[in-house]
Amino acid sequence: MIDLRPLYFGLAGGARLVRLDISGMYLVKGGVSGFWASLFWSAGLVLPLYVLLMLLRFDPQVHDGLRFLFSHGVVYSLAWLIFPVIMERVTVFIDRRQYFLRFIIGYNWLGCFYNLFFLLVGLAQASHMISWEAASAISAGLMLAGLVWIGHLAKHALDIPYSAAVGIVVLDLFMGVMINLLSVSLLSN
Repeated sequence: MIDLRPLYFGLAGGARLVRLDISGMYLVKGGVSGFWASLFWSAGLVLPLYVLLMLLRFDPQVHDGLRFLFSHGVVYSLAWLIFPVIMERVTVFIDRRQYFLRFIIGYNWLGCFYNLFFLLVGLAQASHMISWEAASAISAGLMLAGLVWIGHLAKHALDIPYSAAVGIVVLDLFMGVMINLLSVSLLSN
């Protein structure tokens, strides 16, 4: 039987984190099992919208189907897996390893909402419900909100000053850019 409690409490906690209510961290399941639950459920909830958006953007005259599917599968997996690996090392370096799981579990649930918001904007633009310009403006606002959410979470979950939280935000932004570059390079001929 699938235990849906981590999903329910994870979404409730993530919704609080989106509102900058740090008490959302205490709703989610903790520990190593909480990390895996947050990763599994967050990535699993975002995946259907991601696949739908990729199908809407697929052009058989431009892309080879198998390569397109493989490339986006690799990028999607890396996007969810690489930041926790890097952050584990960062938390050791800044002497906050004991707070790593608390931070990364909150980060995963926050990332679930963040990615869902982005994908909904992308789907609205791909289906011509909103213009490219409107989608760009909304996406820029979402990116700014995401940076604030991550910085706020890092400051409180890792118990670090805002200056260090800004460093975590910059690392997350850098990783996002690198993953986008990887996506482009995998799809280029």
